[in-house]
Amino acid sequence: MSFHGIIPPVVTLFDESGNLDLELNKRYIDKLISQNIQGVLLMGSSGEFSSLLIEERKLYIREIIKHIHGRVRVMVGVGHTALKEVLELTSYAEEMGADGVLVVSPYYWKLSDEQLYRFYSAVANHTELQVFIYNIPLLTGQNLPVELILKLAADHPNIAGIKETVSDFGHLRQVLTEVKKVRSDFLVFSAFDEHLLPAQMIGAAGSINGSAVFAPEISVDLYDSYQKGDLAEAQRNHRLISKLMELYTYCPTYFTAMKEAVHLRWFDTAAGHRVPFDVYPTNLRENVKSLLETTITKEGV
Repeated sequence: MSFHGIIPPVVTLFDESGNLDLELNKRYIDKLISQNIQGVLLMGSSGEFSSLLIEERKLYIREIIKHIHGRVRVMVGVGHTALKEVLELTSYAEEMGADGVLVVSPYYWKLSDEQLYRFYSAVANHTELQVFIYNIPLLTGQNLPVELILKLAADHPNIAGIKETVSDFGHLRQVLTEVKKVRSDFLVFSAFDEHLLPAQMIGAAGSINGSAVFAPEISVDLYDSYQKGDLAEAQRNHRLISKLMELYTYCPTYFTAMKEAVHLRWFDTAAGHRVPFDVYPTNLRENVKSLLETTITKEGV
Protein backbone atom coordinates (compact mmCIF):
# COMPACT_ATOMS: atom_id res chain seq x y z
CA MET A 1 0.00 0.00 0.00
CA SER A 2 1.22 3.50 -0.82
CA PHE A 3 1.82 6.22 1.74
CA HIS A 4 -1.39 8.11 2.43
CA GLY A 5 -3.34 9.89 5.12
CA ILE A 6 -1.87 11.50 8.22
CA ILE A 7 1.88 11.07 8.67
CA PRO A 8 3.17 13.00 11.70
CA PRO A 9 6.70 14.44 11.24
CA VAL A 10 7.65 13.30 14.72
CA VAL A 11 9.81 15.29 17.10
CA THR A 12 12.90 13.62 18.56
CA LEU A 13 12.80 13.46 22.34
CA PHE A 14 15.90 14.06 24.46
CA ASP A 15 16.62 13.68 28.14
CA GLU A 16 17.36 16.73 30.27
CA SER A 17 21.03 16.60 29.22
CA GLY A 18 20.14 16.80 25.54
CA ASN A 19 20.86 13.14 24.74
CA LEU A 20 18.60 10.81 22.78
CA ASP A 21 16.03 9.14 25.05
CA LEU A 22 15.21 6.03 23.04
CA GLU A 23 12.73 4.57 25.52
CA LEU A 24 10.75 7.81 25.70
CA ASN A 25 10.76 8.04 21.90
CA LYS A 26 9.32 4.53 21.70
CA ARG A 27 6.56 5.41 24.15
CA TYR A 28 5.85 8.53 22.11
CA ILE A 29 5.58 6.55 18.88
CA ASP A 30 3.12 4.19 20.57
CA LYS A 31 0.96 7.17 21.58
CA LEU A 32 0.83 8.34 17.97
CA ILE A 33 0.06 4.91 16.54
CA SER A 34 -2.77 4.46 19.05
CA GLN A 35 -4.49 7.45 17.37
CA ASN A 36 -4.79 5.60 14.03
CA ILE A 37 -2.21 7.55 12.06
CA GLN A 38 -1.30 6.04 8.69
CA GLY A 39 2.47 6.49 8.91
CA VAL A 40 5.32 8.37 10.54
CA LEU A 41 8.12 10.57 9.26
CA LEU A 42 11.32 10.10 11.26
CA MET A 43 14.15 12.63 11.17
CA GLY A 44 12.30 15.37 9.34
CA SER A 45 12.74 19.06 10.16
CA SER A 46 10.62 18.65 13.30
CA GLY A 47 12.87 15.75 14.27
CA GLU A 48 15.91 18.07 14.42
CA PHE A 49 17.94 15.96 12.00
CA SER A 50 20.27 18.92 11.46
CA SER A 51 21.27 18.83 15.14
CA LEU A 52 22.17 15.15 15.28
CA LEU A 53 25.34 13.28 14.37
CA ILE A 54 25.07 10.72 11.59
CA GLU A 55 25.63 7.91 14.10
CA GLU A 56 22.85 9.30 16.32
CA ARG A 57 20.52 9.40 13.36
CA LYS A 58 21.36 5.80 12.49
CA LEU A 59 20.81 4.67 16.08
CA TYR A 60 17.44 6.38 16.21
CA ILE A 61 16.36 5.02 12.81
CA ARG A 62 17.38 1.48 13.70
CA GLU A 63 15.72 1.38 17.11
CA ILE A 64 12.50 3.16 16.16
CA ILE A 65 11.86 1.17 12.97
CA LYS A 66 12.47 -2.02 14.95
CA HIS A 67 10.00 -0.81 17.59
CA ILE A 68 7.33 0.15 15.03
CA HIS A 69 7.60 -3.39 13.64
CA GLY A 70 5.43 -2.78 10.59
CA ARG A 71 2.47 -1.28 12.46
CA VAL A 72 2.51 1.80 10.19
CA ARG A 73 4.51 2.83 7.15
CA VAL A 74 7.79 4.57 7.86
CA MET A 75 9.34 7.45 5.93
CA VAL A 76 12.84 8.53 6.94
CA GLY A 77 14.31 11.98 6.42
CA VAL A 78 17.81 11.68 4.95
CA GLY A 79 18.56 15.38 4.54
CA HIS A 80 22.16 16.56 4.50
CA THR A 81 24.28 19.08 2.61
CA ALA A 82 26.66 16.34 1.41
CA LEU A 83 25.30 13.91 -1.19
CA LYS A 84 27.49 11.07 0.09
CA GLU A 85 25.89 11.38 3.51
CA VAL A 86 22.41 11.43 1.94
CA LEU A 87 23.20 8.23 0.03
CA GLU A 88 24.65 6.59 3.13
CA LEU A 89 21.57 7.41 5.19
CA THR A 90 19.30 6.27 2.37
CA SER A 91 21.06 2.91 2.19
CA TYR A 92 20.85 2.57 5.96
CA ALA A 93 17.13 3.38 6.04
CA GLU A 94 16.52 0.80 3.32
CA GLU A 95 18.57 -1.80 5.20
CA MET A 96 16.64 -1.13 8.42
CA GLY A 97 13.27 -1.64 6.73
CA ALA A 98 12.00 1.87 5.96
CA ASP A 99 9.27 2.16 3.33
CA GLY A 100 10.49 5.45 1.88
CA VAL A 101 12.87 8.37 2.29
CA LEU A 102 12.23 12.10 2.36
CA VAL A 103 14.97 14.09 0.62
CA VAL A 104 15.38 17.81 1.16
CA SER A 105 17.35 19.94 -1.29
CA PRO A 106 20.92 20.72 -0.20
CA TYR A 107 20.71 23.89 1.86
CA TYR A 108 23.21 26.76 2.30
CA TRP A 109 23.90 27.32 -1.43
CA LYS A 110 21.25 28.18 -3.98
CA LEU A 111 21.33 25.50 -6.69
CA SER A 112 20.35 25.68 -10.35
CA ASP A 113 17.52 23.51 -11.63
CA GLU A 114 20.11 21.35 -13.40
CA GLN A 115 22.04 20.85 -10.15
CA LEU A 116 18.88 19.98 -8.26
CA TYR A 117 17.88 17.51 -10.97
CA ARG A 118 21.30 15.87 -10.72
CA PHE A 119 21.04 15.66 -6.92
CA TYR A 120 17.59 14.07 -6.79
CA SER A 121 18.40 11.75 -9.69
CA ALA A 122 21.48 10.49 -7.84
CA VAL A 123 19.34 9.58 -4.82
CA ALA A 124 16.64 7.93 -6.93
CA ASN A 125 19.21 5.85 -8.83
CA HIS A 126 20.81 4.77 -5.56
CA THR A 127 17.80 3.07 -3.94
CA GLU A 128 14.81 0.82 -4.50
CA LEU A 129 12.84 2.72 -1.89
CA GLN A 130 10.14 5.24 -2.65
CA VAL A 131 11.78 8.66 -2.74
CA PHE A 132 9.84 11.75 -1.68
CA ILE A 133 11.00 15.24 -2.58
CA TYR A 134 10.89 17.70 0.31
CA ASN A 135 10.13 21.25 -0.80
CA ILE A 136 10.61 23.67 2.10
CA PRO A 137 11.83 27.02 0.75
CA LEU A 138 11.66 28.58 4.23
CA LEU A 139 14.71 26.50 5.23
CA THR A 140 16.45 25.77 1.91
CA GLY A 141 16.18 29.28 0.49
CA GLN A 142 14.57 28.24 -2.79
CA ASN A 143 11.25 26.93 -4.02
CA LEU A 144 11.34 23.93 -6.38
CA PRO A 145 9.80 24.82 -9.76
CA VAL A 146 6.87 22.77 -10.99
CA GLU A 147 8.81 22.00 -14.19
CA LEU A 148 11.67 20.44 -12.20
CA ILE A 149 9.31 18.29 -10.14
CA LEU A 150 7.53 17.22 -13.33
CA LYS A 151 10.80 16.16 -14.99
CA LEU A 152 11.97 14.22 -11.94
CA ALA A 153 8.64 12.41 -11.67
CA ALA A 154 8.65 11.57 -15.37
CA ASP A 155 12.24 10.29 -15.40
CA HIS A 156 12.31 8.34 -12.13
CA PRO A 157 9.45 5.95 -11.31
CA ASN A 158 10.62 5.55 -7.70
CA ILE A 159 10.33 9.28 -7.04
CA ALA A 160 6.92 8.62 -5.59
CA GLY A 161 5.81 12.03 -4.41
CA ILE A 162 6.51 15.29 -2.66
CA LYS A 163 5.99 17.01 0.67
CA GLU A 164 5.02 20.60 -0.08
CA THR A 165 5.88 22.88 2.84
CA VAL A 166 4.92 26.03 0.99
CA SER A 167 2.71 28.91 2.06
CA ASP A 168 1.55 29.44 -1.54
CA PHE A 169 -1.34 26.99 -1.93
CA GLY A 170 -1.35 27.75 -5.65
CA HIS A 171 2.06 26.08 -5.98
CA LEU A 172 0.74 22.91 -4.34
CA ARG A 173 -2.24 22.95 -6.69
CA GLN A 174 -0.01 23.38 -9.74
CA VAL A 175 2.19 20.45 -8.73
CA LEU A 176 -0.87 18.28 -8.21
CA THR A 177 -2.49 19.09 -11.52
CA GLU A 178 0.61 19.18 -13.73
CA VAL A 179 2.50 16.14 -12.42
CA LYS A 180 -0.64 13.99 -12.40
CA LYS A 181 -0.76 14.45 -16.18
CA VAL A 182 2.38 12.30 -16.56
CA ARG A 183 2.26 10.29 -13.32
CA SER A 184 -1.20 9.43 -12.03
CA ASP A 185 0.40 7.65 -9.06
CA PHE A 186 2.45 10.66 -7.94
CA LEU A 187 1.62 11.52 -4.31
CA VAL A 188 1.39 15.10 -3.08
CA PHE A 189 1.36 15.71 0.67
CA SER A 190 0.49 19.06 2.19
CA ALA A 191 2.49 20.22 5.21
CA PHE A 192 1.03 23.44 6.57
CA ASP A 193 -1.79 22.44 8.91
CA GLU A 194 -4.34 24.85 7.45
CA HIS A 195 -3.75 23.31 3.99
CA LEU A 196 -4.90 19.85 5.08
CA LEU A 197 -8.57 20.23 4.19
CA PRO A 198 -8.26 22.28 0.98
CA ALA A 199 -5.48 19.98 -0.23
CA GLN A 200 -7.74 16.98 0.33
CA MET A 201 -10.42 18.71 -1.71
CA ILE A 202 -8.14 18.89 -4.75
CA GLY A 203 -6.72 15.39 -4.50
CA ALA A 204 -3.73 15.39 -2.12
CA ALA A 205 -2.67 11.98 -0.78
CA GLY A 206 -2.59 13.21 2.81
CA SER A 207 -0.72 15.50 5.14
CA ILE A 208 2.63 15.55 6.94
CA ASN A 209 1.66 18.37 9.28
CA GLY A 210 3.08 19.69 12.52
CA SER A 211 0.03 19.59 14.79
CA ALA A 212 -0.30 15.84 14.13
CA VAL A 213 2.90 15.51 16.19
CA PHE A 214 1.04 16.36 19.41
CA ALA A 215 -2.67 16.24 18.48
CA PRO A 216 -2.87 13.50 15.81
CA GLU A 217 -6.50 12.68 16.53
CA ILE A 218 -7.66 16.00 15.07
CA SER A 219 -5.90 15.53 11.74
CA VAL A 220 -6.90 11.85 11.57
CA ASP A 221 -10.55 12.70 12.19
CA LEU A 222 -10.42 15.47 9.59
CA TYR A 223 -8.91 13.13 7.00
CA ASP A 224 -11.34 10.30 7.78
CA SER A 225 -14.34 12.64 7.85
CA TYR A 226 -13.51 14.05 4.45
CA GLN A 227 -13.01 10.57 3.00
CA LYS A 228 -16.47 9.62 4.27
CA GLY A 229 -18.06 12.79 2.89
CA ASP A 230 -18.81 14.26 6.33
CA LEU A 231 -17.89 17.84 5.47
CA ALA A 232 -19.36 19.32 8.64
CA GLU A 233 -17.03 17.24 10.82
CA ALA A 234 -14.09 17.95 8.53
CA GLN A 235 -14.81 21.68 8.83
CA ARG A 236 -14.99 21.43 12.63
CA ASN A 237 -11.56 19.83 12.74
CA HIS A 238 -10.20 22.35 10.26
CA ARG A 239 -11.17 25.14 12.67
CA LEU A 240 -9.42 23.37 15.54
CA ILE A 241 -6.26 22.91 13.52
CA SER A 242 -6.32 26.56 12.49
CA LYS A 243 -6.38 27.54 16.19
CA LEU A 244 -3.48 25.19 16.95
CA MET A 245 -1.31 26.99 14.41
CA GLU A 246 -0.80 29.72 17.01
CA LEU A 247 1.81 27.36 18.50
CA TYR A 248 4.20 28.22 15.65
CA THR A 249 4.39 31.81 16.90
CA TYR A 250 5.70 30.92 20.36
CA CYS A 251 9.31 30.18 19.46
CA PRO A 252 11.48 30.72 16.35
CA THR A 253 12.39 27.02 16.37
CA TYR A 254 8.87 25.62 16.17
CA PHE A 255 9.91 22.07 17.10
CA THR A 256 10.80 23.42 20.56
CA ALA A 257 7.16 24.35 21.16
CA MET A 258 5.99 21.10 19.59
CA LYS A 259 8.08 19.07 22.04
CA GLU A 260 6.62 21.01 24.95
CA ALA A 261 3.16 20.10 23.64
CA VAL A 262 4.10 16.42 23.39
CA HIS A 263 5.38 16.36 26.96
CA LEU A 264 2.40 18.29 28.33
CA ARG A 265 -0.05 15.89 26.72
CA TRP A 266 1.59 12.54 27.34
CA PHE A 267 4.56 12.58 29.71
CA ASP A 268 5.25 13.70 33.26
CA THR A 269 8.84 14.72 32.54
CA ALA A 270 10.26 18.04 31.39
CA ALA A 271 11.10 18.30 27.69
CA GLY A 272 14.81 17.96 26.98
CA HIS A 273 16.47 20.35 24.52
CA ARG A 274 19.87 20.35 22.86
CA VAL A 275 22.12 23.44 22.84
CA PRO A 276 21.43 26.06 21.50
CA PHE A 277 17.74 25.18 21.47
CA ASP A 278 17.67 25.01 25.25
CA VAL A 279 17.26 28.79 25.12
CA TYR A 280 13.62 29.74 24.52
CA PRO A 281 10.99 32.18 25.83
CA THR A 282 10.36 31.83 29.56
CA ASN A 283 6.60 31.70 28.99
CA LEU A 284 6.78 28.98 26.31
CA ARG A 285 5.45 26.13 28.43
CA GLU A 286 2.70 28.34 29.88
CA ASN A 287 1.61 29.45 26.39
CA VAL A 288 1.60 25.91 25.03
CA LYS A 289 -0.35 24.62 28.02
CA SER A 290 -2.96 27.36 27.63
CA LEU A 291 -3.35 26.64 23.90
CA LEU A 292 -3.82 22.92 24.53
CA GLU A 293 -6.37 23.59 27.25
CA THR A 294 -8.45 26.02 25.21
CA THR A 295 -8.23 24.19 21.89
CA ILE A 296 -8.20 20.52 22.84
CA THR A 297 -9.61 20.12 26.36
CA LYS A 298 -12.44 22.66 26.08
CA GLU A 299 -13.39 21.48 22.62
CA GLY A 300 -13.73 17.94 23.89
CA VAL A 301 -11.09 16.43 21.63
